Amino acid sequence: MYKFCTTERNNAKANEYETKSMLYLLTYRKDSNEIDTFLIDCFNDVTGASSDITKLWDVQSKNVKSLNPTKIGISLITLFQNHISSIEFEHYILFMPKLTEMYLINETLLVYSFDNFIDKYQLKIINGLKNEYLRRNAVAANQSNINDFLKKVTFVNAKENKAEYIKNIVKFKNLITIDDTFFVAIFNEIMDKQTKLKNIDIEGNQINCANEVLAFEKVIHRNEIDILIINRFVGVDLFSNKMIPNLFFDEIKDYDLEQRKDIIEDCNASISKVIFNKNNKKIFWKFFEKMIFLMKNYRKKSPREIYNELKNEKVRFPVSLDEISTIYLISVLKESLDNEY
Repeated sequence: MYKFCTTERNNAKANEYETKSMLYLLTYRKDSNEIDTFLIDCFNDVTGASSDITKLWDVQSKNVKSLNPTKIGISLITLFQNHISSIEFEHYILFMPKLTEMYLINETLLVYSFDNFIDKYQLKIINGLKNEYLRRNAVAANQSNINDFLKKVTFVNAKENKAEYIKNIVKFKNLITIDDTFFVAIFNEIMDKQTKLKNIDIEGNQINCANEVLAFEKVIHRNEIDILIINRFVGVDLFSNKMIPNLFFDEIKDYDLEQRKDIIEDCNASISKVIFNKNNKKIFWKFFEKMIFLMKNYRKKSPREIYNELKNEKVRFPVSLDEISTIYLISVLKESLDNEY
């Protein structure tokens, strides 16, 4: 049985770090592709999960500029209590600013384990964790449990620039120039979505297994983030937009109304398949950037002509994105770009 205790009500700076920690799980780890779901303020600030919620990446984020070893130990308490709980977690991560003092053996590392701390500071971390556990539980923590836990903890230094976290999702190769304010706005929108989920109170609730947490609806799926980013480029909600783009009309003018609706639905379905294929993301974002680049450089060309340019330049198309779906996507995006000028 796992019982959810009082959750923190953090300030804006703390919320920013929680969003950064979620986006760290999304793209910065070697095992990021295994993470499909983000549980917000349930087991911890953020917990990444596999699609079936059988593997959990637990993250505690601390936006404290002057973290000393004792405070680091205190900050580990939620991760430790999860370690000894009835729920099994695959990874434990403390997400924090770069340490300003010389506590580490190798200070150049951005991701490191407990053994990177100098011995005397390791003891201070352990004591900080022990004292916090005693304060919360009125009993001493088992030293063997602490030793086992500290072997499993990963310490991660946060990047300060919000825009970098969104740029790391799309991984554009500088074919197009986009101001950082655009990416920061997307980051802030994701943070707002995350904050709303934090405000859902689950204190006192109990679960027997990890997947029962889904009932609380404090969840963000990785595809929601991809769709949000695409929609900001497109300028409309691509998947709820029922209007036929003017630039696309020539492609379907010979069909009746019902056939046109079917074509639009098929196009959206094809685009959705691309987005929901997490193993195809690198190809998609490269293709997406090249598509925008051509539209900006050939403004007078029609969507079909842009499509032909992509083919002529032997751009790799994402799997399941066929000719008509690509022209539809170009049409929607081109209308949005044209409206900016």
